[in-house]
Amino acid sequence: MTRRWAELVKESFLRPRTAARRILGMRFGPNELLQLALVITCLGIILAFVAMRVSGGVVDGVATWMLGTPLLGALVEFALLGVIAVLTHRIGALFGGSGSFWDALTLLVWLNAVMLVLQVAQLLMLFVLPPLAPPVAFFAVFWGLWAFANFVTELHGFNNPMMVLGGVVLTTIVLFIGVAMLLAILGITPSGGT
Repeated sequence: MTRRWAELVKESFLRPRTAARRILGMRFGPNELLQLALVITCLGIILAFVAMRVSGGVVDGVATWMLGTPLLGALVEFALLGVIAVLTHRIGALFGGSGSFWDALTLLVWLNAVMLVLQVAQLLMLFVLPPLAPPVAFFAVFWGLWAFANFVTELHGFNNPMMVLGGVVLTTIVLFIGVAMLLAILGITPSGGT
């Protein structure tokens, strides 16, 4: 069983569309999927907290706030996972995609599970070879975007992951601007003050 999951992680790095097809074929139930999402979210927060302690701090106020209140941070991360699943489903459907919400959530949970592997690698680098930790982080970001684009391509039955990647980047920029404007209206600054 462990070897099977290890092979699936490897395939996610090398052939993300094939990995997505295999993950979708497993057909997790909603309750099982939500439990997995919660566990993976909590593990991600724990690893990020440890990395912050090892590296001596984080650079932005949002990350500081989330890691300073880990339970609330985990709930926010969990909610964001659900929001991204809804957007992945809905925006894909607008362009003729056929993927469901639960399938979108399945792939996002798997993507976050594989990202945990990269978080562990980055944490090990912080202990063993600190100068290599930033390259691992950059790789995680770029691979995450590429894998997500391929997952969405497979989810919705699209043909071109590069077009999907462009849509993902554009949607991310629009959402980032929207959230920044909302925070500004609420009087919340990047340093976490009001």
